[in-house]
Amino acid sequence: MSGVKEAEFWLESAKELLSSEQAESEKYTVIVAQSIHSIIRANDEMANELLGKSAIRHDDAPALFLELIRLNKIPGKFSELRSSVLYPAVALKSKADYKGISVSKADAERWIKNAEKFLNCAKECLGKSS
Repeated sequence: MSGVKEAEFWLESAKELLSSEQAESEKYTVIVAQSIHSIIRANDEMANELLGKSAIRHDDAPALFLELIRLNKIPGKFSELRSSVLYPAVALKSKADYKGISVSKADAERWIKNAEKFLNCAKECLGKSS
């Protein structure tokens, strides 16, 4: 399975959970975690395909994205995603995964949008479509 496809499934599961009837607030934490997994998986796929490298730790992901930009493997129009999406995702990942942070519905919706933007970047850069 391709990394882009895995990222799509993470994002799809986040969207499905958001639209579910379940009222428990914990679902928003899970949605954020799923969205972050989508972002990181999409970044991994770009690094693998375009650089032949993989992040050893999640903290390496923003540096690999920056390398992709510097080598013109990613168009400059996507450069802001490093600071606006990828870096915050990596910083929040372990809190969302392991510490069960409390997040709002608005936060969950924002992270879904972040994941959509990042996944669209990966698809465009890798020449892949849904």
